Amino acid sequence: MTAATRFFNTLARRFLQGSVLSLCALMLPASASVIVQATRLVYPAEAREISLQLSNADAHPNLIQVWADIDNPQSDPENADAPFIITPPIFRMEPRSGQTVRIMLTADNLPQDRESVFYLNTLQIPPKAKDYDEQNRLQLTLRNRLKLFYRPSRIAGAPGDIAAQLSFQITQQGQDWLITARNPSGYFATLVAGQVLAGKQALGFKTEMLAPFSTSQWRMLKAGPLPSGPLRISAALVNDFGGQDLREYEATR
Repeated sequence: MTAATRFFNTLARRFLQGSVLSLCALMLPASASVIVQATRLVYPAEAREISLQLSNADAHPNLIQVWADIDNPQSDPENADAPFIITPPIFRMEPRSGQTVRIMLTADNLPQDRESVFYLNTLQIPPKAKDYDEQNRLQLTLRNRLKLFYRPSRIAGAPGDIAAQLSFQITQQGQDWLITARNPSGYFATLVAGQVLAGKQALGFKTEMLAPFSTSQWRMLKAGPLPSGPLRISAALVNDFGGQDLREYEATR
């Protein structure tokens, strides 16, 4: 960790000093007023850097910290382990203003036949409210976390081909249904709003992101016997811009 980074982290901690947690704490109103202008980021292999735009809708300044991790929801700037340089890593956003953050890859040994995923974190630290200087209070920080995909240029096929390559199988184990999902592509497939369509039934199930060249299994608990006739899977595939494309798939047994 550089001396500059240590200085910035110390500054952020001091910014929060004076916040006292107690059972009778007064909670100040809080909202995610610093807006991250993306729901996910794609870093093409040929890019020297990519950027992320933030905007502060508040009438007061906010302190912002940005860092990336490999897969640790509890990460902080001091243990950030993703291979990226982010500038600026900490900054003050003036009221009604914007800020561009630059993201530069530092690794040269990532797989080239598939995507790699990392996570970009932004932490909003609001200023100390002067009107409550003499009162105990709960000072809130607001954190946003989004996926950051590294995309090599050598991946077979195009991102738009992902949907056509996914396949699903449904089997029964006791009273449970087991959904096996296969992703033979080199891209991550993020599915949401999963449903099994069986006759007139539409039974929801929880999905997860499918890694490249992977198989995942999702269990529907106590769904009862499998009905006769064809089974289908309905799910929305999240695209590069955060939009959702609803798809239906025939499911084998």
